[in-house]
Amino acid sequence: MAAEIRTLLAKKPARPKQQSLLDMTSTQARAFLLKPESYSRIELPTYFQFATLLRRVAKTLEGQRLLDLQQGSPRKHEGVNYAMLDNKDGRYAWRPLQLVHPALYISLVSQITNAANWKTIRKRLAEFAAIDNIKCLSIPARSLSKQRDKAAQITQWWQGIEQGSIELALDYQFLLLADITDCYAAIYTHSIAWAIHDRDVAKTKRNDKSLIGNVIDDCMQDMRHGQTNGIPQGSVLLIFAFIIERSTV
Repeated sequence: MAAEIRTLLAKKPARPKQQSLLDMTSTQARAFLLKPESYSRIELPTYFQFATLLRRVAKTLEGQRLLDLQQGSPRKHEGVNYAMLDNKDGRYAWRPLQLVHPALYISLVSQITNAANWKTIRKRLAEFAAIDNIKCLSIPARSLSKQRDKAAQITQWWQGIEQGSIELALDYQFLLLADITDCYAAIYTHSIAWAIHDRDVAKTKRNDKSLIGNVIDDCMQDMRHGQTNGIPQGSVLLIFAFIIERSTV
C-alpha cells in the first residue's frame, strides 16, 4: 500500500497553475503586488474596490519618491492605516488587520521591486530555501490559470501541506503542531534588515538607505506611528515575516 501511495504522489506533475512570488522577475513582482487582492487580503464586501485608487496613486508616484512629495513624516501621525479586528476562530482569538495607506504601500512596493533590490531579496530567500528540512508554503503566489490568486495560494498550500502530510505519514508516526503567539505584532522591524543583509552588516550600516532592509524597516515604522514592533497584517506584506523566520533557523 505504501508503495502504491508513493507512486501516486510521485507521478508526473501537471503544468503549474500558480507561480510563487519568489520565482517572479522584479517587473512581475511589482504587477502582482499592485493587484487589489495583494494590497488587501481582508474579506470585505464586494463594493469595496481598490483598483482605481491604487492605479491613481501609482501614477502619481511614478518616477518620484514619496519622501519628496510628503509635507511631513507619516510616522508622526497615528492612524495612518485603517485598522480593524478579525475573529480568527469564532471564539476569543482576534487579529488586528490593517488597510495600509495606499501611498505608503505603493512606495514600499516600488522600493522592493527595484531590479537591484529585488535581486538582493530573491538571493537571500534562495539561501533560506536551500535548507531542506524546512519549507514555507505560505509564500504569496499568482494564478497562471483562470483561478483567482487566492485560490492559487490555497492550491499551493493544499499540495504542500495535505499531500505532503500523506507522504510523510508513511515514514513518521507523530505530527507536532506549534504556533507563535501574536507573531506579526511582535516582529522587531530592525530584524528585517538583519535577515536580508546579515545582522552585523545591518547594525554597522544602520543609517545606510542603500540597503533595502533599512528602507523596508523605515517604511514599516511609517505605517505604525514610528513603532519598531509589529508589521501590518492584511496584505502580502507578511512576506517579510517569512524572511525573518527563515533567518533564525
